Amino acid sequence: MKKQLVRSIFNERTLLVAALLYNIWLLCDVRFYPSMDGAGHLYNSKLIGHLLHGDTPSLNLFFTLNPSIVPNWLSHFILYTCQLFMPPWIAEKVLLILYVVGITLAFRWLIYELCPGNLNVSILMLPFAYSMLFHMGFYNNCLSFALLFLTLAYWYRMRNSHSISKLAVLLLFLTLIYFTALMAFAFTGLILGLLVLAVAIKDYADGAERSVVLKKIWRELRTLLIAALPGLVLAALFIKSTRFSTDTGRIPAAELVQWLNDVRCLIAYNYKEESNLTVQFLHLLLILVSVALYRRFHPVNKGDKSRRFQPSDIFLIPLILTGILYFTTPNDAVGGMMSDRYLLQFYMFFVLWACSQPIPQKLGAAIGILVVIIHINLLQMQHEGAIKDLDKDATTLARASKFLEANSVVLPVNMSENWLELHFSNYLGLEKPLVILENYEATVGWFPVRWTDDKLPRVLLGEHDHLSSLRWTSNFASPTNISIDYVCLFGNVQNIKDEKWAELKAVLDKSYRHIYLAENHYVSIYKKM
Repeated sequence: MKKQLVRSIFNERTLLVAALLYNIWLLCDVRFYPSMDGAGHLYNSKLIGHLLHGDTPSLNLFFTLNPSIVPNWLSHFILYTCQLFMPPWIAEKVLLILYVVGITLAFRWLIYELCPGNLNVSILMLPFAYSMLFHMGFYNNCLSFALLFLTLAYWYRMRNSHSISKLAVLLLFLTLIYFTALMAFAFTGLILGLLVLAVAIKDYADGAERSVVLKKIWRELRTLLIAALPGLVLAALFIKSTRFSTDTGRIPAAELVQWLNDVRCLIAYNYKEESNLTVQFLHLLLILVSVALYRRFHPVNKGDKSRRFQPSDIFLIPLILTGILYFTTPNDAVGGMMSDRYLLQFYMFFVLWACSQPIPQKLGAAIGILVVIIHINLLQMQHEGAIKDLDKDATTLARASKFLEANSVVLPVNMSENWLELHFSNYLGLEKPLVILENYEATVGWFPVRWTDDKLPRVLLGEHDHLSSLRWTSNFASPTNISIDYVCLFGNVQNIKDEKWAELKAVLDKSYRHIYLAENHYVSIYKKM
C-alpha cells in the first residue's frame, strides 16, 4: 500500500512538473506574450516608476497616480518592481510564470488539505489558468483566484490554530486579494465564513459540545472580520468614490447556456476549433462528479451514511450564487464583461468542488493524464494559431520606439483588423518615457494611473484638437497648448489612403514628415516638422 502511494505521488508530481515546464517553455517561446490589455499594464507600470521617481516632469502634465487606493494594483506593482532591474518583456514573463505556477500549486495545496487522495485531479486547474480573460490581459482578475485558493488552503491548514501569526497572514492575504479584484475579495470572505460554519457543524456532528462549537465559531468569525477589515474599509472607500457603468445590455440566456456547455471561458481566439477541445473539460468534470456522487450515495458499507455530505460541499453555495449572477447580471454593468467574469468564476468553483470529492485514485490518475493531453493540444493550437503572430506585431511596435524621442507626445492610430490589438500602441512606451494618447487605464479610474484633471493641456495635431475620424485625450478648455510630436500608424498602414483617413492624411502631409516604415509594413511613423 505504501509503495503504491509513493508511486502515485511520484507519478502525479512528475506529470505536474512536466506540464508546468512545458507551459513555462511556451510562455518564453515568444518575446511578448501578447494580450489586449497586457500592453497597457506594462506601459502603466512603467509610468508608475517615472511618476514615483519624478524623473520625467513632462509626464506630470498628463499623468498622475490615482489618489484613491484602488484594486488592480498587484500586477502593476509586480511589473514595476521587476522592471527596476530587468527589461519589460522579461518582467512580463516573470508575472505570467508566477501566476500560472502559483494558481496551479495553490489549488493543489487546497485539494491536499481537503482531500489528500485527489492530488491527481488537482491538475484540472492548470487549463483554467489560461482563461479567455488571461489571454485578454485581465491579470489582476486572474491573480485573484491564485490568492483565493492560497488563502483557503492556509485557513484550512491553520483552522485549529488561534495564533497571532495566523491573523497576520490572513490579513496579508485578504488585503492582497483586495488589490487584485473586488469580486474575489467578496467571495473569499464569503467562502471563509462558510468554511467556519461547515467545520463547526462537522465537529458538532462528531460529538463536540454545543457551547464549544459556538465559541469556536465566534472566535473564527472574529478573526476573519479583523483580517478583512483593511480590505473592507478600502472597498467601501473605492465604491463610494468610483463611478461604474450602469449599462443594462444583456446576453441572451440561450447564448449563456451555450457558453456554459462549450466552456467558453477557455476559448481565446478561434471559437469553432477551440470549443472542440474545451468542451472535453466539461465532460471530464461531469464524469468526476458522477462517480463521486455514486460512491457517496452507494457506499461499500450499506449502513455508512457519513460520506453523503462533506464539508467541501459548502463550495456549492458560492458555485450556485455565481451561476445566478451569471444569468442575471448585465454583461456591461460595473466594470464590463461581467458574464465572462462570472463564467470563469463558476468553472473555478465547479473544478474546486469536483476535485474535492472522494474518487478512486485510478480514475483520478486517468483524468489527470487526459487533462494534460487536452490542455497541451489547446495551448499549442492557440500558440501557433494566434500568439506567435500577435508577438510579431507587439515586437514590431516595441522596436519602433527607437525612432521616437524620449518625453515626446505620441498619437497612435489603430488600423489593425485584429480586435485584440486595441491597446497594442502601449508597447511603444516600454523603453523610454512617452506620452501615448491612447491609455484606457488612465481613463476608467480604477487603475493606479490616471490622466491629470487640472494640468492636462489642449493637445493639437497640427492646428486641430480633434478630427472627425479621430479623437485623442485632450483638455479643450486648457489655455496650454501642446503639439503632438509623432503620429504612429499601426496595423494595415496602407489604409491611410482610404477616404476614411483623408482628413488625417491631409494634416500629416501639411505638418508632419514620414520617418519610418517597418519592414513588414505594420508600423508607420510621422514626425512633426
